[in-house]
Amino acid sequence: MQVLHGVLCFALLVFAATQYNDPDWYYWGPVYLIAAYWSYLAARAPERLVSWPQARYGAPVSILFFLFGFAWLAPTIDSNWIHVEEAREALGYLICAVASTIAVVDAHWRVPAGDLNRSSS
Repeated sequence: MQVLHGVLCFALLVFAATQYNDPDWYYWGPVYLIAAYWSYLAARAPERLVSWPQARYGAPVSILFFLFGFAWLAPTIDSNWIHVEEAREALGYLICAVASTIAVVDAHWRVPAGDLNRSSS
């Protein structure tokens, strides 16, 4: 799974980097970077994704944000979606939500709650 998280992190970083010529780069760059960060933590330090309050609460909140954004823009997805920017943005939100959810769920599977208690004492 670490390889999957690494690949997702790299892909999301590429998505963020390609926002340089987008008129709303200041919005979409950070969206992709946030999702990349959760994948990075899942790959390199899953215990931090589970134990750090910023990550423990921030990741689920960002996942909800991504899902809300997808639901908001999903009606724009139709057979001509590739030519509609809002439809592409909806799929960007979905990609971020899926990558972040995989990171959080895998981190919780790999780091049992008992291991956190033993390491902190």
